[in-house]
Amino acid sequence: MRGILVLAAALAWVVVATEARGDMVYLTDGQGVWGKDVYEEGDSVVVERPGGSLRFPKGQVNRIERTRSSLPPFYTPPEAAPATPPAPAAGPAGTP
Repeated sequence: MRGILVLAAALAWVVVATEARGDMVYLTDGQGVWGKDVYEEGDSVVVERPGGSLRFPKGQVNRIERTRSSLPPFYTPPEAAPATPPAPAAGPAGTP
């Protein structure tokens, strides 16, 4: 019974670890570089990794495979943003 519990815990850990994926950058020389975030900056592709960031010229990047949304968690699409009421208009000078 204990062996089954250990196996179930290990399997649950593998499933959770698989969900924490990031983006993959494939270079023209065949290498693949994993990063928790990948973005373009000027003529470079920046790969953010836990130990720091790596920067590659766009000419060395074959493709970028995004395995999750790269939008920040606080991003709200414009169509879903709540409408804010307009500010009250100022009255003529000298009126309260």
